[in-house]
Amino acid sequence: MNDSELKKEFLNSMRGVASTVNVISSQYEDTKHAMTASSVVSLSLDPPSMLVCVNKEASIHQILDKERFFCINILAKNQIDLANLCSSADNEGSRFNSEEWSLFEGIPYNNESSANIFCRCFDSFSHTSHTVFFGEVVKVKNNNKEGPLMYGGGEYLV
Repeated sequence: MNDSELKKEFLNSMRGVASTVNVISSQYEDTKHAMTASSVVSLSLDPPSMLVCVNKEASIHQILDKERFFCINILAKNQIDLANLCSSADNEGSRFNSEEWSLFEGIPYNNESSANIFCRCFDSFSHTSHTVFFGEVVKVKNNNKEGPLMYGGGEYLV
């Protein structure tokens, strides 16, 4: 199997893996950043820790670093518009225009999401086009909204 075929078949197989849709948000100086991500995983319970995978070309990549804070916003089923808004670089300037955003100790979070997990980055690992950021959980806000928005098979599962 050549490299092109391998990548195509790998992508097709990954469409069979359904995952929760999240928006990662952070702020550096006066600039807020947010991006849609499905590569978000619970790492450990003791201490509570998460990991997120971010493409090196994403604008938020430049501000996620050791000792920086970020929020994992677990999107609710009715937040497809937010998922789409935060998944395109063309919309970067309008991601925080709604009143659904608040700040917790300087970390932007979406208060309409199913949950918000606030993390302090304690390590990172670079691998080809992406970096894995490891975050220690510092606060969790469960909003008891309807279930999470899921993505699989190349579409949102509602």
